[in-house]
Amino acid sequence: MKRKWMAGLLTAAVVMGLAGCGSGNKTEPAGTTAGEAAAETTKEAADQKEAEQEKVELELFLSKTEIQPVMEELAKKFEEENPNIKINITVTSDGRTVLQTRLSTNEMPDLLNTYPAEQFYKDMFREGIMIDISDQEFLNQVSQESRDMTVCDGKYYALPYSVSAFGIYCNNRLFEQQGIELPTTYEELIAACDKFQAAGIQPMVSIDKELGNIAQRFERLVGVINNDSNSEFEKIAKGEIKAEDSVALNTIADVMYKLYGYSGDDSLGVDSNIGYAAMANEEAATMLCGTWGLTTLRNNNPDVDVVLIPFPNPTGEKTNVPINVDCSFSVCTNTKHPEEATMFLEFLSRTENAQTYCDADGNPNLIKGVEYKVSEHEQINAAIQSGDTFLTAVNFWPNSLREELRTPVQQLFIDGDKEEFLQSCDTAIKSFYNQ
Repeated sequence: MKRKWMAGLLTAAVVMGLAGCGSGNKTEPAGTTAGEAAAETTKEAADQKEAEQEKVELELFLSKTEIQPVMEELAKKFEEENPNIKINITVTSDGRTVLQTRLSTNEMPDLLNTYPAEQFYKDMFREGIMIDISDQEFLNQVSQESRDMTVCDGKYYALPYSVSAFGIYCNNRLFEQQGIELPTTYEELIAACDKFQAAGIQPMVSIDKELGNIAQRFERLVGVINNDSNSEFEKIAKGEIKAEDSVALNTIADVMYKLYGYSGDDSLGVDSNIGYAAMANEEAATMLCGTWGLTTLRNNNPDVDVVLIPFPNPTGEKTNVPINVDCSFSVCTNTKHPEEATMFLEFLSRTENAQTYCDADGNPNLIKGVEYKVSEHEQINAAIQSGDTFLTAVNFWPNSLREELRTPVQQLFIDGDKEEFLQSCDTAIKSFYNQ
């Protein structure tokens, strides 16, 4: 960029110098003054400079599909402030797989949303795939406590932007119509589902066609049962206990199969589009999901009336809410425009822009000064504020273990074979922990 800008100036200087040197011998066309000729020469030089100055294009890779509209809005605002920069947004629902493919072909984007507390992304940080932004002043827009959730070997590679929490959405109108109280225990949840089913109302939406959704629900609920499931899995890997003796795995098998029975006749054919639409249009009473889901529910029905409550611990022990650093933004090392890409992170760190994101996204935002005004999440936010939370298990399990376990869970839905499910978990845990 700098060279081209200098080249434009040099070109203008040379053109004007030649015009000045030759003015004694040059005959101007009739009616053209020397001043007009000089002005024309200056305009030609300026046009040449503008033509030579290429617009910088940055690719922003999003694996969090529901934020595409608000990120397009923010990108447009950024482009208005920086007319020489263009943000091109790429969206995929299978971020890990696509990133691994692009990494293997050295085709990484300039910018991307990351989940910096997760091992998958920490591995990329350690391998130098993302730029270290520890010295960037805009990180001070995030509290030290929030930054600490994303630190990797004492360094920061991402701008933490929001935190998500997982629970169960309840359709308020359906609960009110049936005279059912919002459940606070697992037994109350099952009783509520039975009442809805008896009334001919589908108790729950389950997006069981998508393995990624199954994997996330499994991992989040295992954590609700045992906030430190990683320690239990380590014992299985060492041979100290078997999966069949694991309280967490036995309980999660029973819970997920039980809830599957409340999810309609064809939940294995339900994808996100179908599932969110059914919940938003009151075709079902509840849906396991996180704070990120509110945006999609509202997009399906602006008048949707839901509340997100903590999923009650099935063991009867204290209920804590699984949270995660939901969305952060990083710059890839291979970008040709690190300065411009980092400028976009600084732009996102401004309170007014983070507020725009927060209002659309529905997750609690980590940027200082942002107000969280989401009534649907009051109960979840109260749990966050009181500290009744835990950092979800995917941040501690070996990389890709969650993805490995999603197929056994789906198979459990199909055949109900708990013994086979536990054996598959035992094999996967020993394989991934002992690598």
